[in-house]
Amino acid sequence: MPVEVEVYQKELPTAIAEDLRRIYIDTPGYADAQTVLADLQRRLREDGDRYYAGRFNGHWICGALVGDQGEDRIMRYLAVHPATRGRGVAERLVEEIRQQELERGPGHLVTGFQVDDAALASILRAMGFIPHGAMGIYRCQL
Repeated sequence: MPVEVEVYQKELPTAIAEDLRRIYIDTPGYADAQTVLADLQRRLREDGDRYYAGRFNGHWICGALVGDQGEDRIMRYLAVHPATRGRGVAERLVEEIRQQELERGPGHLVTGFQVDDAALASILRAMGFIPHGAMGIYRCQL
């Protein structure tokens, strides 16, 4: 599935934010999509984080927020539209994140999930992440 990925800094355009709100509503683990979007916008404005959004056939179908922590990049709020799950969308998004973040300098991409689901752990490993430290923390080389 050819996903075009764009990176946003400072703020998400309204049209993209609306598509993403619908995705976060349907993504397990995110209780309130409005709270997620408010936190995304705050982190973009105040913390200098970057939001990677993926588009397919003119629709925004995935996204993730990435921020700096020393040499590491912390990935939060990874979400993929339910209709496109299982088609390599998350893998394509993470591949693009790794590539663009490596251009900023070496380090690791780190993410945390409540991993009590063997399928999710398997997906993370397939994308090159390995368990690291505390339960639910995964990282991969940029």
